[in-house]
Amino acid sequence: MNAMERMLSDELTRLIDRLAGTTPDGSLERVRAVAPTLGTRLADLEARLAAKRTSLVEDYARWRQTLDDLENVWALAAWRSASEDPVDESRRLAA
Repeated sequence: MNAMERMLSDELTRLIDRLAGTTPDGSLERVRAVAPTLGTRLADLEARLAAKRTSLVEDYARWRQTLDDLENVWALAAWRSASEDPVDESRRLAA
């Protein structure tokens, strides 16, 4: 589990804890029976939350990969600048 997944899990756990402390048992079933539109809205929001979580985790993975790529390119640039026989850009462009 990466840092983003841990943070999202912690936030979801806190929400569930708050809901558990304020929502009576069986509330969801009663809401679905008495106010189906509200039950549908809850289901829709939960689906949106799951989709946003997936998107954030995927974006974070791409973020980490880009950080790694940047670090690698900087390492290559440092290695190239420290090499004993640096490539002369004017010679390379002329060829």
